[in-house]
Amino acid sequence: MPLLTSWLGIGSPTKKVDAYPRSSNDSLTIVEKADILQSQKADAREEKVQSLVRSIVNTHTELLKLPHLRPAPAINKLLGNLVAVCSEIHDQDIVEKVLRNVSVQAVLPSLRQICAQSESCLELHWAEHILEGQTEEEVVERLESFPYYENYEDLTRLEVCSILSATKMAPRRVAFIGSGPLPLTSLCLLQALKNDVAVRSLTQPATKNNTAATDNTASQEPIVLNVDYDEAAISASLKLSLALGERGKGMEFICAEATSASASRDLSEFDVVYMAALVGITQTDKEKIMLEVISRMRRGALLVVRSSWGLRSCLYPEVDLATETLLKRLEPCVVVHPYNQVVNSVIVARVR
Repeated sequence: MPLLTSWLGIGSPTKKVDAYPRSSNDSLTIVEKADILQSQKADAREEKVQSLVRSIVNTHTELLKLPHLRPAPAINKLLGNLVAVCSEIHDQDIVEKVLRNVSVQAVLPSLRQICAQSESCLELHWAEHILEGQTEEEVVERLESFPYYENYEDLTRLEVCSILSATKMAPRRVAFIGSGPLPLTSLCLLQALKNDVAVRSLTQPATKNNTAATDNTASQEPIVLNVDYDEAAISASLKLSLALGERGKGMEFICAEATSASASRDLSEFDVVYMAALVGITQTDKEKIMLEVISRMRRGALLVVRSSWGLRSCLYPEVDLATETLLKRLEPCVVVHPYNQVVNSVIVARVR
């Protein structure tokens, strides 16, 4: 029987020969290599985090050494590099590790304040430069030569699209709180409301049944009210608006605190109220201001708030509208986070 089973192949199985024999040591080597690669990857990510932290903290240190924050080669380079670093796109894990770093947390309030002050200095410098133009054409040419003019056009276009996604009618009356000495957003917004074919098509009555009030709103020339607490900023922006001639028509100005703007002008007459990124430094400050502003707005009007995301929150504070207090007064409609050279995020909310 053993002979038969052997001949039939029923007995002990034939030992299978591995065409590619590998020792246990080889298998361990593969596992070790995987561990090494994983470790190297983790090290590279940690080094990236530390590199970003060093860049942000060191830039803050150098900014503190400057004698002033007015435009100059040194500050231009420092802030340019900072904006470039903070505009990089990283995954959430890296971003959170950077923002939670103790050293970064320690400098953030001061860094944001420096950015705010330097931005105001930059705008005032350019407003004065633009106003040196001898003719309306030269004033316009100088305005459009502002280094970040295209960024403002892109941001305004993004905001207009966000507003139009939340309403059936393009706004005709807009208030901008925190307009500054160089009100580029207001000017770009005014041009879009006046001249953009797609926007103007949405100012026409949708049906014959629309009320007379709606018809009147559609026929109104757009108005942008600029509000700022700084007298120098309002003075410069008013002069600029007048120097721009036809392009500046529709711009109005009030010097007032954000929380008292409504005391000088009834915000209920506006379809949209903007809140600039530099209005309020902390979430608490911003929430307090927003509650005061929306208390003076009419139901259904839109509040546009500039925020930030990712590492860009090192430059501008991130705004959270999903708090219990704000949700009672606002209905969030749109949140847009740009991935391009536009730094600010956009939040559009409807007043309840």
